[in-house]
Amino acid sequence: MKEHKPGYFPGSSPGSEPEILALEKLIESTKATRLVALHSPYRMVNWDGTGELLAQAMSDLNGYELVASMGYPTPGSFGSKYGVDQDCEVITLEIPFMSPHQAWMDNRAALRYVVDLPA
Repeated sequence: MKEHKPGYFPGSSPGSEPEILALEKLIESTKATRLVALHSPYRMVNWDGTGELLAQAMSDLNGYELVASMGYPTPGSFGSKYGVDQDCEVITLEIPFMSPHQAWMDNRAALRYVVDLPA
């Protein structure tokens, strides 16, 4: 098994952590097809699957750069699993390190837009 920094354990295999298992179960039970993941530390809107138009709209609302690729392979990622493999609308909203208040102020319009879209 690969050695990691102290305090960091990504799980024994992809999808093995309890929070991932719970999220997968929720996505499966709700049949969700529009998924937004919040991530850091970049300042960008990235998409997988059919999420390009949604990503563009979010980028227009928050002013974050629209990025089609992270610039490196991401096999086994949330976007790959649901966007590429299952053809869902997947957005990864990368938020730089900042206060929670500032992150909300930067992104509230974009996140509200996603929530208010018809299914």
